[in-house]
Amino acid sequence: MTAALLGLLYLILALSLDAAGWVEDMSLLLPIAAGGVLMGLLMSFSRFDGFFMLTHSFSTGLAWVMFWMTRLVAQEEWVQGLVANGVPPLQARSYFLLDRWLSWLQAALGNAASNDNYVFILEISFLLWWLAYLGTWTAFRHGHVWRTVFMAGTALLVNTYYAPNSVMAHLVLFSTVALLLLAWTNLVSQRQRWRAFQVHFSPDIGFDFMRTGFLYTLAVLLIAFVAPNFGRSPQIRQLLQPLNRRWEATTAEWNRLYQGLNRQTRPTVGVFGRSLTLGGERNVTPTLVMQVDSTTGRYWRAITYDTFTGRQWLNTATEEASFPAGEPVVNPNWPLREPLTQTITLMAPTGNVIFAAPDLMQASVPLAGLVTTLLEPDTPDGEMVKELTWARSQQPLEVGESYTVVSRYAKVTQRDLREAGTDYPPEILERYLQLPENFSPRVAELAQQVSGAYTNPYDMAKSIEGFLRGYAYDDQIAAPGPDQDPTEYFLFEIKRGYCNYYATAMAVMLRSLGVPTRLASGYAEGTLDKDSGLYFITEQDSHTWVEVYFPGLGWIEFEPTAGESVLTRPSGLELEDTNRGGADSAPDLVRDNLPEMDEGINLEEQLNRQLDSQPGSGFFFKPTIGWILGTLALALAAIAAGWWMLWSRPSFLGPSAFDALPQPVFYRRLLTWGKRLGLLVSPSQTPYERAELFARSVPVGAPLIRRITDSYVRYRYANHAHQPDPEERAALGQAWSRLQPILWKAWLRRLWQRRPFARKGSRPDDQAQAFR
Repeated sequence: MTAALLGLLYLILALSLDAAGWVEDMSLLLPIAAGGVLMGLLMSFSRFDGFFMLTHSFSTGLAWVMFWMTRLVAQEEWVQGLVANGVPPLQARSYFLLDRWLSWLQAALGNAASNDNYVFILEISFLLWWLAYLGTWTAFRHGHVWRTVFMAGTALLVNTYYAPNSVMAHLVLFSTVALLLLAWTNLVSQRQRWRAFQVHFSPDIGFDFMRTGFLYTLAVLLIAFVAPNFGRSPQIRQLLQPLNRRWEATTAEWNRLYQGLNRQTRPTVGVFGRSLTLGGERNVTPTLVMQVDSTTGRYWRAITYDTFTGRQWLNTATEEASFPAGEPVVNPNWPLREPLTQTITLMAPTGNVIFAAPDLMQASVPLAGLVTTLLEPDTPDGEMVKELTWARSQQPLEVGESYTVVSRYAKVTQRDLREAGTDYPPEILERYLQLPENFSPRVAELAQQVSGAYTNPYDMAKSIEGFLRGYAYDDQIAAPGPDQDPTEYFLFEIKRGYCNYYATAMAVMLRSLGVPTRLASGYAEGTLDKDSGLYFITEQDSHTWVEVYFPGLGWIEFEPTAGESVLTRPSGLELEDTNRGGADSAPDLVRDNLPEMDEGINLEEQLNRQLDSQPGSGFFFKPTIGWILGTLALALAAIAAGWWMLWSRPSFLGPSAFDALPQPVFYRRLLTWGKRLGLLVSPSQTPYERAELFARSVPVGAPLIRRITDSYVRYRYANHAHQPDPEERAALGQAWSRLQPILWKAWLRRLWQRRPFARKGSRPDDQAQAFR
């Protein structure tokens, strides 16, 4: 029964990996998992030690995985060429897999991208083999079923969360089988103990026990569906923010090394992370994400990307910074820009990402973000110009809450942009002309053809923008294959796509022409309600666009996506040069020009006014000083009341018969340590017999064990409960303090003797034998 449930557990894991849809076919995982379970079962009943078990399983598992992998590559041209030259088929396929793995390793060490799915299948297969083998061996050799369930469950949870296709049914089935396995092994263990102590039990107890276990399993699964609601707690979300940032960095590295995999189609709400992958169809709905109160607006930017790997855009900023609420952020003070105040009300979770019209200067909430150096100082005493490329709120932003941001909104004309010139700073050229090493010459040639005889960066950008808007918009395209260049796939093969492909094509085409360019992601303007003056932003408005750098003017947006409205600017011919700011003036940090921007702007007042004007604003939470002081007073009162109940009213701690005398407390602790040390204590044994058993197991602590036991016996069996005097209390406490380190050493010594690499034969204890 145990072997059947354990085997079913790993087969469910294999089925979930296959059904996830990472690659087209991973059905080989089923025989690999079955082989791992069988090998683990055989080794657990053998007399081999842990070292042999590990070395033998490594070679056996690798051979088993390679055998099944060779069946996948039989039709590869590289393999057919070797076979045609007289190489045995199995050997040729193995060479092919080895060559793919070495190429992937070279890409990993060289910080390059890789889209080899064979390496992914090989690694997942070997990981599954190890999980099945070690889990089975651990359960049957040592009786550690919980470790087995934990390892397999962790793998299944990761697969469930990131799988392109939903495998939730596999998770539910796995949880059911895992809980039944734990219930069954617990019953087997109890039967072993009952037989040892000659306790009578009904032969058909197994049916009743498993029936109860199944009902318990259903209850646990029900709770599991309810428990995620606790994630809405602001305190919990705030606590997990540092972990989430580290996880996003790990995810970006994973995407770099395995770019050929199919990706999970997710709604775009709150997914503006540090990487943007060119994948398949989008899954967006008309769900309302936020509403923006602003006099104007074209884009609500979340993040910018500077590096392109060929299949993925990355934000490579490494400097982290935080900014208090209402304080300016580090963004350049470009000329020809005006302050623009926006109040954003959230209608859906956005992961605390801050959205604002370019360029963000202030926010009514504290920010934490990524900062990059835009310009180095021209003189030793000069100051570096930095910019914020991604920002999040340091306090949780719940649905229904609002925050106010101030941006410097570009008011440039076509004439300004044409006259900006090409005197780019070295830092801009180094970062924003980057292209992949294997950049397509066809794309570069197309950029030359489209830009024609234009030498002005603005005219070059407009010509490419207009050319790309002639491509059909389609957000349901299939992802490019692992060997396909996504830009070529969009420009020359399917000739349709959505914003990520339009923006990527324009950015790399301009970079190939020497024009510094980057990508920006967030939301397009949405729908303007003329009656209320609010912009309503939905999931379908999630968008990626292009920003081109113009010397002295900064980053200017362009719109190559055919599905979006045309981005137009005034010609500027009607303006005189004297009415315009100098386009070639050097940018200053906003910190050096605060009076101009901050005059007359009260973020807190505007936020409260906006909330009061919203329908149903009474449901919005607006913290005040009085509320904070009142909450603090209530918290202190609750702590004081709890302290009083804890120390002056012992009845609140439990039943009136609760006894806090030291003798039973230390004796119960001693029994607990006996279980940890593997001592089988019979209910028929007297305390002194148990003490002698403990003393033989831990000779160094024998006097202390007898001291605690003697005091307990006098307390337990005297005519009147023995009340220890202060000296005896102190002596018992001192005895326990001296005994604890001895018990810890004995327990650690026992773990060391039972380690998998122990040279001597490791015979399973009675608990482990019960699982056989």
